[in-house]
Amino acid sequence: MKPYFYPAHLYLAKRRQKTHNNGPYLGQAFTVPREGQPGVRVRLYRPAEGGATETASKDTDKDTAAPLLPVLFNVHGGGWIFGDAEDVDLQSQYLANHLQCFVVNMDYRLLDEHPFPYPQAETADAVCYFLTHAAAYGIDPARAALMGYSAGGHIAAGAAMLLRDRGVKLASQVLGYPFLNFIGFDCAAYSNFKGIAAVAFNRFARSVLFEEMAKETALLSPANAAPALLRGLAPAVIVSCGKNDPLLPQAEAYAQKLTEAGVKTVYREFTSAEHGFLEHSFPDDPAVFAGESEQDTLMREAVEFIRQQDIFGTDETHGA
Repeated sequence: MKPYFYPAHLYLAKRRQKTHNNGPYLGQAFTVPREGQPGVRVRLYRPAEGGATETASKDTDKDTAAPLLPVLFNVHGGGWIFGDAEDVDLQSQYLANHLQCFVVNMDYRLLDEHPFPYPQAETADAVCYFLTHAAAYGIDPARAALMGYSAGGHIAAGAAMLLRDRGVKLASQVLGYPFLNFIGFDCAAYSNFKGIAAVAFNRFARSVLFEEMAKETALLSPANAAPALLRGLAPAVIVSCGKNDPLLPQAEAYAQKLTEAGVKTVYREFTSAEHGFLEHSFPDDPAVFAGESEQDTLMREAVEFIRQQDIFGTDETHGA
């Protein structure tokens, strides 16, 4: 990072610390080892038959007769510079329970610490680790899905490209109201900054986001990519929301691009849903949805819709 942006880095780190939830958490913390690089922080979840905190680790003795679970890699949103795995802790356990899968909740490093393509590479490395060590975790490497929301959907889409290029086969990629195109994107237009402050904010955002990569690359702007660059990607389920979400056109465009590239793609817009509804519709008590709101109901409907799409490739026609 350029030295004159270091104060902004300190400000963001301090703001994140102020808003950080201090637990306790349902997921088991684990660090995925990487040779020559910092490990990838994750949290692990199993279906709550034996209790909400029951998780697997590589040192746990497994019942060899137990059926293997599919695995879902869960990537939170937050505009690339906010949020962490704890923000979707309750949601990750809900997904583990409802989808009956092992969930790896990604705590990727934010862009003011490491610019693109660091979070995409972290996510891809974590996927490879768990698929390589699948037997130790009781998971089925042939039934792996990658799911992300907003900025996390952007990271998931990029990680799916990296995994394709490594020869790793995912059953699906599930993208919730994803950000998918930096071309023509004005960072300040999505903030409250005006005038000189907007100019400064855009300058900071460009430095943080694109210190190492051009925004025109398919990895960073997949909805702007030629269909030829998208061939061979994992089947996609794309969920968008209405309520004037500015990312809606990007989701529609990417669904069309993937279809043109021969990638099996299912697209659905939840017109009454607000941006973030898949992540943020959770009460403090995961067992009770008291006074369920419209967004809670839509979240449940969307998760059920995702479940019905066979995202783990159990059908012969999907992920084969």
